[in-house]
Amino acid sequence: FIALNWGFDYMYLVAGSAFLLCAGVSKLLPKIPRQSAVKNQEILDNTPPRKSVIYLFIANLLLWTCNSMYLINMPLFVINELHLGKELAGTLMGTAAGLEIPVMILAGYLTKYFSKKRLMMIALVSGLAFYSSLLFAEQTWQLIGLQMLNAIFIGITATIGMVYFQDLMPTKMGTATTLFSNAAKSSWIIGGPIAGIIAEIWHYNSVFYVAVALILISVVCMWKVKSV
Repeated sequence: FIALNWGFDYMYLVAGSAFLLCAGVSKLLPKIPRQSAVKNQEILDNTPPRKSVIYLFIANLLLWTCNSMYLINMPLFVINELHLGKELAGTLMGTAAGLEIPVMILAGYLTKYFSKKRLMMIALVSGLAFYSSLLFAEQTWQLIGLQMLNAIFIGITATIGMVYFQDLMPTKMGTATTLFSNAAKSSWIIGGPIAGIIAEIWHYNSVFYVAVALILISVVCMWKVKSV
């Protein structure tokens, strides 16, 4: 909305102000004392399941790659291929972001009743349904309605994904968090070129076919992860 009505200068100004606000809020966070060193025997007894960690990393890398390709490709797809309004791209992103917040809260609550593996599988199935449906969606109301599936997909993985790594690596919290964040950051490196090359050779909606394939591979990888 800001970019279309006021220009990119104002959009970046608002973004910069948001970072300053985050910096101010961070000063209000409580200080957490460092935990005492874990005994060597306890570390040995809690050796992370290597294969599960690798499969979980691959699953997260691929699903975040799908999200990266979607965010890059979606505005161009909506404007150039579906010939819908330019403001719709922002509406779709805002709708998904707004729906993700209650999904994140609900996902944390549901860990009392469901395993993290089951929740992640629900997220992947929602992502598979989302990208598959994008291949047939042509109208504004359809694209907006599909954002609920997108919110479930991203909301659960953004919340449970990191916790899953930490549960698999209880004595290596820093490493677990880094693996999750690196999977997300690496997805931009992979997703950008893939989305650009596919759209250049074929069509914008062809990116969604690749996303469906990557989600299916993620499901296979997640199936092999140890349930915690």
